[in-house]
Amino acid sequence: MPQISSFFRPALIFAALLLAAGIALQGLPSAAESARSTPPPMLDEPANPQATSEVAVLAGGCFWGVQGVLQHVEGVTSAVSGYAGGAANTAHCEMVGTNTTGHAESVRVTFDPARISYGRILQIYFFGCP
Repeated sequence: MPQISSFFRPALIFAALLLAAGIALQGLPSAAESARSTPPPMLDEPANPQATSEVAVLAGGCFWGVQGVLQHVEGVTSAVSGYAGGAANTAHCEMVGTNTTGHAESVRVTFDPARISYGRILQIYFFGCP
């Protein structure tokens, strides 16, 4: 049997688990929740009329997904994936995936505070609402 790179092994295990769960759940009724709206932040920082841009760094989960959502939000001028924390020489996918580097998958979000608030960005980040 051919050797599987340690980089791909977790993905293959996850895919096998999904396949097994799909087979085990066939025929069961769906337990999906219906969509619901998320209220806006109760307290938000006021827009600074002199500021033309601000930066927020959001970390956790899959940075490609966070970047993919935020780069299409009106008022966000840039969303760039990267790693926060840890040392520069371990800031690559294979090393970070070991959970021993101190890095977090992060997205650096630059936005125009006159067009979108920090609170609204956090609302989209935490609840995924467009």
